Parts: sequence; C-alpha cells; structure tokens
Amino acid sequence: MRRHSSIINRHACRGLTLLELLLALAGTAVIGSAVAAMLTGVAYGTSVDKDMRSLITRQMALRARVEAEVRESRMLLDAGADYMILWSADSNDDGLPSKAEIQVIEYDAVMDRVMRYAPAPLIADVDYALTDDFRTATNSYKGESTFPGERWGEQISSFALTLDHIDPQSARLVSFRFGMVGGEVPYTGIGAAAIRNEVSE
Repeated sequence: MRRHSSIINRHACRGLTLLELLLALAGTAVIGSAVAAMLTGVAYGTSVDKDMRSLITRQMALRARVEAEVRESRMLLDAGADYMILWSADSNDDGLPSKAEIQVIEYDAVMDRVMRYAPAPLIADVDYALTDDFRTATNSYKGESTFPGERWGEQISSFALTLDHIDPQSARLVSFRFGMVGGEVPYTGIGAAAIRNEVSE
C-alpha cells in the first residue's frame, strides 16, 4: 500500500499537464499583446509630438520672414488673396519703384509652398510708375536668373492675405493666415505686420 501511494506521489510531482501549459501560453500571449499595444501607443504619441514640434518651428519661421519683409518695406505695390508685391526701398531716391527695388511673396497652390522672388544683384534695372500693373510685370520675369525664387515654406495647404485698405498702395497693415501639414497633424498660423507706407497720402 505504501509503495502504491509513493508511485502516485511521484507521478503527481512530475510537471505541468498539457492543459496547464496551454493556459500559461495563453496568459503570456495576452500580456504580450497588451505590452505591444502600449508600445505602439507610446510610439504614435512620440511621432505626433515630433510632427507638432516641426510644424510649430516651420510656421514660426515663415511668419517671421513675412512679417519682417512687410515691416521693412516702403510700400505695398499690389496684392491679391495669396500674393503681395512689395517696394523694399527707394534706393535711388527718385520716388518711384524699379525692378531692383521690388519683391514678390506668393503662395504656389500647385506645389503647396510659399515663395519669395527678389532681384539678383547687378541686374539691368527697369523703372515703373505707381500706376503700372506690377502683377503682370513681375509674372513675366519671376523665377528667371535676374529675379530668382526662394522657398520660404513647404507643405502649405492654404495662404490668405487681408489688408486694412481696399487699395493695396494705401494699406498700412498686412494680415495673413496659412495652413500647414506634416504627418497627421494640421496647423494654422497667423501673422500681421505694419508697413511703413512712406509714399501714399
């Protein structure tokens, strides 16, 4: 009798049954899935934070550039919903703008970017009257070697200008709003700057 009970005890202490092993594996799989889901969430959150930081940096740079150019300009020669033509300075003191003194800031909806076009040094100058069609004139040579373009903002989904006066040449305040995208995070930036407007009035 004693021998029989010792055999039973030896068999009982031998290890896990198949059912116990399957239950242990199932528990491990559930814990592993939970850990994987948590790590995925953390990685996604980190990615979103990185996208947001990148967007904020890019919008601050674009806003600062546009505001600086508006503030430092003598006059707004022409403007539309998504472009402006600035008279930077009257470098020859003749009271009229010339090709060497103007620049264009505009939104390129096809390429989703904001561009700035400015004259290259030592160009053959062209004089304008304040009543000239500056949009047509600058469209004819912007992007050429004498008036090259510079990308100021990428992944721009929208760009809109608002002036404080219906006549651009009488405007003193330029406000703008633009949308940016990066990753899965959209962002809207706004800015405003006062122009010197030394000619009108």
